[in-house]
Amino acid sequence: MSGTEQSVQASQVKKWLSIIAVFIVFQLIFFAVDGTFLEPRINDSNNWFAQLGRWILDSKLFTEWITPYSYPFFNMFMTVQVISILVVAVQDIKSAWISKT
Repeated sequence: MSGTEQSVQASQVKKWLSIIAVFIVFQLIFFAVDGTFLEPRINDSNNWFAQLGRWILDSKLFTEWITPYSYPFFNMFMTVQVISILVVAVQDIKSAWISKT
């Protein structure tokens, strides 16, 4: 292995460790806050954006299907994090596969 390949691998490892660390920190915060008085309250004013957010959070996806937490916003945020991590993983796998061919 050349020096540049090792530095690329080291940077990839650092990147993935930071991604996983951020994910775990958020999950620990959600776990600690879920079901307590510290849950944020979403303002359901007559604002169109707030109503759209409430409609998304009250959908079956975040209230029945994906429910590791009792608070739907945490379920939605976790789902967005997992999808983002999977997109980055696919990109990294694709770039590693292309660079080896």
